[in-house]
Parts: sequence; structure tokens; C-alpha cells
Amino acid sequence: MLQKLLHELRTMPKFLYVTAALTLLGLSVGLYRMIVGLGPTTNLSKAFPWGVWISFDLATVALSGGAFTLAALVYVLQFEDLHSATRPTVLAGLLGYSSVMVILLFDLGRWDRFYNVFLHPNVSSALLEVSWCITAYSLILIYELSPVLLEKTRFKWLLPTIKKYTVPIVIIGVTLSTMHQSSLGTMFIIMSPRLHPLWSSMLLPVFFLVSSLASGISLVIAGASVSYWLFGHSLKIKTMAKLSWFIPWLLAFYVVIKFGELVITGEWDLLFSSGGYSLLFWGEIIFGALIPIGMFAFRQVRFSRVASLIGALFVMGGVILNRFDVTWFSIAPVQGETYTPHWMEIAILVGVAAGLVTVYSLVARYLPVYEETDTFKRNTPLPRPLEEAPAAGD
Repeated sequence: MLQKLLHELRTMPKFLYVTAALTLLGLSVGLYRMIVGLGPTTNLSKAFPWGVWISFDLATVALSGGAFTLAALVYVLQFEDLHSATRPTVLAGLLGYSSVMVILLFDLGRWDRFYNVFLHPNVSSALLEVSWCITAYSLILIYELSPVLLEKTRFKWLLPTIKKYTVPIVIIGVTLSTMHQSSLGTMFIIMSPRLHPLWSSMLLPVFFLVSSLASGISLVIAGASVSYWLFGHSLKIKTMAKLSWFIPWLLAFYVVIKFGELVITGEWDLLFSSGGYSLLFWGEIIFGALIPIGMFAFRQVRFSRVASLIGALFVMGGVILNRFDVTWFSIAPVQGETYTPHWMEIAILVGVAAGLVTVYSLVARYLPVYEETDTFKRNTPLPRPLEEAPAAGD
């Protein structure tokens, strides 16, 4: 037993030791925050009650949208050839939502009374629907992932029953996820007096939903590319190409409604007259939408692991910047008061993110997450960046 443990430790990817150390550091700081409160450990205030943690949460929820997007494509729209991507995507979605709930717990002034959102709900709060939907959808993700957890245990006799009800459960999950992805945008409609006009819009729920679809698919593609190098497992190149086909259409729709709304409201001049805000807005659009649209429009890019990974990272980066813009960078200061995160806020954030990577890697290493995907030899040379046909074994 000891020899086997030592062998596992020796063969473990080295980056996991770094992420595990960062996780322990972040959770230690988080424990200190739980004991002493928000005041000594954050730079939050009445003027800025939400900070970098909320920005992280909204970005993570958007990226985790791949789980409900893929579930809708596979189980509702019957894209059966995408089924091999469901297990790693659901795992990523579940861990993403779990990290969001951990950060939300740190963000609560009275974290020890988190249960009040269920026992004493404030029915007039926009956060109520978001909280309930995220919690319910996380339980559904556990249900979807349960075959991975039970497949090699004595409880595998439950699998036929679980599979029997998968489709209706998934439909409920897609509905819940669609609701809270858009409702997160609704919260910032309420904050429109403090939100810069380039981001303040009645269409924020639509913007948030559409961008989460694109970023969710991008995360699936990026995850498949990384697992190709780290674990020797990945999706077929044809599957990745089919997923990436949706991205330029979603982003094109996003860009059209984004600019169309500015034209209709007569605020298009702000695109060039808002100083740093204009730069942030164009950064989102150019790097997060226009460049990926141009890349994924080409078949050669969609059939290349390297090129599709680069395009996916552009999309994810653009969506992350958008969520930080909406939740932090474009919020007007109150009475000249500004917000800069405390180092403990950053430490907790890094710890949670590192924990997400650590847990995902360990689960993918020891549980049958990639059993429906293709297996490759370690250190297999990467496909050429712009190959026009699938590589051998794909």
C-alpha cells in the first residue's frame, strides 16, 4: 500500500503540488476571514459591497455554462456525437458552481446564517432566484455526474434508474441554468444608475445568457485540448470541430445585439468618447468576439487543437473581462471612494481557483471521467496548427 502511494506521488503531475499548496494557503486565509470578519480582511465598504469575489463568481458561472449548453445539445437536441464531451464538461461545471458557492460563503457578512436564503427568503430580492437556481442546478449536476462516481462501486446497480430519468432531469437543469445565467444580468439592471452606459442596458440578461453559451463551449474545447497533453485523453477532433462551429454564430449574434442596442439608444458615440471605458469595451469586443469569429469561421482552425485552443482562450478572456467590467471596472465611485482588493481577497480567490484545478485533475485521474473519449499516448506530438484533416487516432 505504501509503495503504491509513493508511486502515485512520484507520477503525479508536478503542477498539482503547486496548486495544492496554493489551495491550502487560500483556505487558511479564508478560515482567518471567517473568524475576524470582512472588515480586517477585505477592502469592501458600503460604497463597494461587492468586489473582486463577485467578479470571479460571475465569470466562473459564465464559463461553467458549458455544462447546460452541452446537456441541451446532447439530450434535448439529440446531438449524440457530442455525448463523449458530457462527463468532463459536467465535472467542470459542477466544480465551477462549487467554487462560486464557496466564494459566496466568504462574501457573506454573516456566513454562519447562509441558510436564511432558504428558511427566510426575501421574495423581493433579485438574488433569491439566482441563489435558489444555482443551488438546485448544482444538485442536478451531481445527479448528471453520479454515473462517474458510482460506475466502479457496489452501488452501480443504481445506474439504470439514474439513466432512466436523465433526460427530464437535464431539461429541468437547462431551464434553471438559463434562468440564473440571465438573472445575473438582471441584478445589474437594478444597479444601472452606477453602471457606465456602455454596459448599462435592459438587454443585460440576454447579453449574459448568449455570452455564457459561447464561453461555455469554449471551456469545453480548451479543457479537451489541455487534457490531451496532461491526461492522454481528449475529444475527437471532429467533435471539437462540431462544437466550435457554434461559437462564431453565437458571438456574431452577441455583437449585433450589442451594437444594435447602442445605436437604437443613441449612445454609439460613447464607443470612442469614454476614455478608458471605451478601451475596456473594445477590448471585450475585439479580443472576445471579433477575433474568435474570424478564427472559427475557418474549417482549418476548427480542426486544429492548437488553433481552436487559442480561439477558445480569446472567447473566455473576453467574457471574463466583460464580467469584471460590469461588476467592478465600470461601476461609478460614490463620493470619490474607489475599491482595490485587499491581498487577502486575492489570496482566497487564488486558493479557490487552485482548489478547482486540483480537484478536477485528481477526479479526472482516478475516476472514469474520460472513458467515453479517445485515448492517446503520452507525449504524442500535437497536430499541426492548421491541419485540414483529423490527425491519426482522432
